[in-house]
Amino acid sequence: MSDYDPYSYEVKRDPYPHYEKLRKTCPVHHHVLDSVDVDRINANPLVARPTTEFWSVMGYQDCVDVLQNAALFASGQGPGPERLVALDGVGMLIYADEPHHTRQRRIVGKGFSPRMVELVGPRVQAICDELIDGFAGAGEVDIAPDYANAVALGGICEMLGIPRSDRPLFRRWTEETIAAFGGNPESYEQSFTSLMELSQYFMAEIERRRARAADGKDVPDDVLSALIFSPYEERQFNDVELIMACQILLVAGSDTTTHAIGNAVYLLCTHPEERAKLTSDWSLLDNAMEEVLRYEPPVQGLFRCATEDTEIAGCPIPADAKVRVMYASANRDSEYLPDADEFRIDRDPKSLRRHLSFGFGIHACVGSAMGRMELRTAVRTLFGRLPDLHLDPDRPMQWLDAFFARGPESLPVCFTPVPVAVRA
Repeated sequence: MSDYDPYSYEVKRDPYPHYEKLRKTCPVHHHVLDSVDVDRINANPLVARPTTEFWSVMGYQDCVDVLQNAALFASGQGPGPERLVALDGVGMLIYADEPHHTRQRRIVGKGFSPRMVELVGPRVQAICDELIDGFAGAGEVDIAPDYANAVALGGICEMLGIPRSDRPLFRRWTEETIAAFGGNPESYEQSFTSLMELSQYFMAEIERRRARAADGKDVPDDVLSALIFSPYEERQFNDVELIMACQILLVAGSDTTTHAIGNAVYLLCTHPEERAKLTSDWSLLDNAMEEVLRYEPPVQGLFRCATEDTEIAGCPIPADAKVRVMYASANRDSEYLPDADEFRIDRDPKSLRRHLSFGFGIHACVGSAMGRMELRTAVRTLFGRLPDLHLDPDRPMQWLDAFFARGPESLPVCFTPVPVAVRA
């Protein structure tokens, strides 16, 4: 038994001591929702039937075993505690099962090819530089909204071909859409209004591009065009599939990257020896960002659903149970890394890359290469141009109060003001 409450802000603010205790004493934690959480989670109009309990898997190997067995631990009811029903009855990517998932992933993967990552890279670099130009002279900034979120949202908008003038709309739609899932207390009604507006926007753009292609005209070379026109086994996405894919990529691509960047800045500011290693040898950048992702993953864990009675680590799991795979706990498991509670950027790359922050198995994040590129670019540019950047001693940071995500909601920093013309 354990008093661990995954919805408590005290737990969310510093979950890792709880995870360590659970790995040793309760590696599969059974949580029964109270009446408030039951009502809040199941108020979502896409929920088919209530969720009243779930099981959280804490150990590294147990998480890997669940993620590798997509037949026993299915994804069709969605990645959250809700029991969702997809609009088309099939779902999309993280809430789709085989055989549909493979086809979807093959099409979406064409939009996140190495060529597309290379194409978007300079645009992300330009976004980072432009943002820093805007606050470099002030000597202070709140990294979470004014840099991390702006880079992440700008990056995914570049990938989807969304013009700069429309990005404030997308920031609002993304924030309000996220509120629809995971039991957050925000208004569900507003969340679904935003989903409808977002869907209408994408549908209009999809029709414009189809019309251009039908007239023999060029269409933008971006992720959205790849989603519209790429076939797999001679079949393209239909309208419902396109809208669902766009919604998932927008929300997942902006939210996770926002928190990854914020976590990176926080960790480097609070671990000066590791930061010194990096700034004296930028060849460590790739490895340093993997360590950030391992040590503070932007997604704490996602759900699967047991398709039959089974057990995990000796704990009986009934058929139809919601099972939460805890990436953040698995990444700190000493059986995976002996000193996993230490933040060290010069770890062995082979061992480090086994972290679960992008998932594992058939549902591993299809946009991981793009996310890594954005994270590297944002961190290298920020610390390269503002080398004495540090946490603001007068404005404490604030962790996000969220069920899924882990990252700073507010991260005020200070630095020596730098004229815009001066760049490292």
